[in-house]
Amino acid sequence: MSEVIEEQDRRRNLLIEVLDAMMSGNPGKITSYFAPGAVISTRSNAGIIDAPWFDRMEGEFRLQGEEEAKSFLSELLRRATYISYELRGIVVEQDDAASRCNWTRRDERNGSLVTGTTMYWFSFTTDGRIRSIETIGSIHSVIPAKTREGAA
Repeated sequence: MSEVIEEQDRRRNLLIEVLDAMMSGNPGKITSYFAPGAVISTRSNAGIIDAPWFDRMEGEFRLQGEEEAKSFLSELLRRATYISYELRGIVVEQDDAASRCNWTRRDERNGSLVTGTTMYWFSFTTDGRIRSIETIGSIHSVIPAKTREGAA
């Protein structure tokens, strides 16, 4: 029984490291945590509000190895720089896990502040590497930056 708990703790710590790296914009060594052929599926509600500031990478992406994972994560992190984030828990059950993260980011093009939440679902291989990640992001609010023209 203690082996199961130790494995769950190891996976929880791995996910904390992965989520911190993704939200802080510093991928570090997390690409080695992905199994060859890992699948990342990402969606959001940004299309619903037709927000041009949300330069997103939506769809399903299959990463064929560590180099491809590095390239994908570099592009993903380039497109989303967060001002703050708060992990709202990680649940690990056998070969699956889930987490939620609240975040705030600034749109680099127009200075708007964007707040939202992303839900994450993870699946692991038998050797403890990430087999898949599914994310669903939800935008809560967009606060436009004040412009000099509009200032009194």
